[in-house]
Amino acid sequence: MSNVIGIIVGVVVTILGILLLICWWPMFAAVFKGIFPILLILIGLGVLIYYISEIKSKLDLKKEDSPAETK
Repeated sequence: MSNVIGIIVGVVVTILGILLLICWWPMFAAVFKGIFPILLILIGLGVLIYYISEIKSKLDLKKEDSPAETK
């Protein structure tokens, strides 16, 4: 029964969100214009951090796989 209530609430909230988005479109567009550059910066930094850590981990794996030099 709780799944049915969750689906009904989800549909009602989605419809309400669409209606409010249509009514408040100019304000939404203004806020989105202000937030969009910040989102791009944060997403770009996140991607950079992820791939730099991937490169570092691959380099660490290569160091571990190579035989140790003995003198």
